[in-house]
Amino acid sequence: MITCVCLVVETESELLLVQARNRAKYYFPGGKIDDNETLTAALVRELEEELGLTVAEHELYYRNIVVGEAYPQPNTLTKLICFSTTQDINWQNIEPASEITDVQWIKKDDVTRIAPAVLTWLQSEDNEKRK
Repeated sequence: MITCVCLVVETESELLLVQARNRAKYYFPGGKIDDNETLTAALVRELEEELGLTVAEHELYYRNIVVGEAYPQPNTLTKLICFSTTQDINWQNIEPASEITDVQWIKKDDVTRIAPAVLTWLQSEDNEKRK
């Protein structure tokens, strides 16, 4: 299983998602945790690397964990440890960096472009709202 930290940025109908290396599917910004790195330190590092975004650890808050199908690795699961931020960021001005080739607001019902683990996250959010 692949374990990643990620940042969830959403509106009522859309998610801010990234594309790596021109792959077909988009997923949450974030990535793997290095040895001896806290979850929030890993996310701070990944956001700087992927989006040139400076977020302090204390500006992150835990959302939830989901396990879903990894993309693009077949027959592999990924555990997404999800956070959001309290920082007021102008998301329209975010530019991709490093291996990220695109950043887009994607409709939550766009199942063809959203990576499987993010779809699992959306289903878990829908289930929480129904409770």
